[in-house]
Amino acid sequence: MDGGTPRDVVMNLLLLLLLVLPFACLAVLSLVALLGVVAIGGTLRVIGMVTSVLGIAGRKVDDPWRDAVDDAHPLDCVEVPR
Repeated sequence: MDGGTPRDVVMNLLLLLLLVLPFACLAVLSLVALLGVVAIGGTLRVIGMVTSVLGIAGRKVDDPWRDAVDDAHPLDCVEVPR
């Protein structure tokens, strides 16, 4: 069992190439997607720093009831029938 004729070796290499090529493309696409996510995250961080430096940063949905009820937990107001 020496691996077969040269024709068999070539066929085995071609079959291996059929498996390797799609996985290599998938790896490249995964890397591109990861770099895209990292770029978007970096962009959002830079935008946040710029807005913070300019003084225009702020929470868009600030809670108007914060500290209005002495930090009572919502479940503290629930009456349980006994």
